[in-house]
Amino acid sequence: MKTFIKAKLKKNPLTREANDFYAQVILNGKYGVSEIIDELLKNNKEISKENALELINSFNQKVVELLASGSEVNTNLLTLSPIIKGAIINKMWNPTLNKLDVNISYGYELSKALIDTKIQLFEEQANASEIIDKSLRISEKKLINKNIIDSNNLTLKLSSEPPCGMAFRKWLCNS
Repeated sequence: MKTFIKAKLKKNPLTREANDFYAQVILNGKYGVSEIIDELLKNNKEISKENALELINSFNQKVVELLASGSEVNTNLLTLSPIIKGAIINKMWNPTLNKLDVNISYGYELSKALIDTKIQLFEEQANASEIIDKSLRISEKKLINKNIIDSNNLTLKLSSEPPCGMAFRKWLCNS
């Protein structure tokens, strides 16, 4: 599944650097449970909307129940874990500092989709500036970077002095 996200480059208001920007995703719509089911029904006419809503609402309720009873829930899209936030001082619960919360991390399916998504960056004037294809895997990037470093080291190995710190080199060459 190849996907595409558009983002607009905006000047970072937290810095004075002229070349410091951040990317703001241009939303392509907002979807709730009902709208997602409508999208599913376009591809699969055999599912009834009422049954799908009932199933999803039951699923959500069971996830809440499991989290509230201290279980970790992995939906393959997200992994949800109950956590307690805030320092417990003098073994006393402080409702202003402490709270029960949920740690959310993305699962394999979402991780893969985010890696495979291309990003199109627009400048503030709305001109397309760059398309970023993140499909090149990190291991491939490391291999490319290693080859570049290795080719740069070839010139270093040809020099008569060893590639080491300046103080050590001076000591080594003068002794």
